[in-house]
Amino acid sequence: MQTGLTDWTELDKIGAFYPFQGLEWLLVAAALCFWIWWHYRCIIDENKEMNEAADYYRRHGIANCLTEDGKPRRPAAKK
Repeated sequence: MQTGLTDWTELDKIGAFYPFQGLEWLLVAAALCFWIWWHYRCIIDENKEMNEAADYYRRHGIANCLTEDGKPRRPAAKK
């Protein structure tokens, strides 16, 4: 990829000097689409995980799964 520069004496008149200049709007649009997709995907995954946990608590009973302070109940260690 060539820049088209032949003389380095008047750098203050050149302006932007990097590849893909003028395509910043495309990069911002791509970043925005990725950001929206990321949040959508996180919501889907978290909802799935919460539904699985709710089903587990319904099957086994919440009193058998959690202690009074809300921490997970651990089965007693076998000796």
